Amino acid sequence: TPVLQPIDMAPLAYFIFCVLFVASSSTVSGEKTVPRITVDYTILNVLVGPPFKHSIRVVVPAGSVLLDVMQKAQEMNPKEFSFLTEPTSWGPMVISINGLDGSTNDKTYWQLLSGGIPLSEGAGSYKPKDGEHVIARFSKY
Repeated sequence: TPVLQPIDMAPLAYFIFCVLFVASSSTVSGEKTVPRITVDYTILNVLVGPPFKHSIRVVVPAGSVLLDVMQKAQEMNPKEFSFLTEPTSWGPMVISINGLDGSTNDKTYWQLLSGGIPLSEGAGSYKPKDGEHVIARFSKY
């Protein structure tokens, strides 16, 4: 009669664990996870009333527009990062951040910058890159 030898199950168990781990890390409820980016966002005012500078780091899905970053910042810290937009034919225009409104009478507005350079697109269309630092600076025109 043949004699059965015990089998070391550790390699098989390790293989199954690895397969399940990779599968669970690349799917959520059967759907692929979306790559995420980290964006540093700062709001800055030295023009009107008490000056302020607040910064926050947010994580959003890759391909998000700046408005998504601002909404995430507002969710994380509504006291400092609240904002309002106004619809325009070019897309949403940021008219207020942290309770400070731009004014046509005072010729003030919220200027959006990256790397110290004004953005050529608005908050509703500009797509920040991973690791980017975007600044909303209260400015005069």
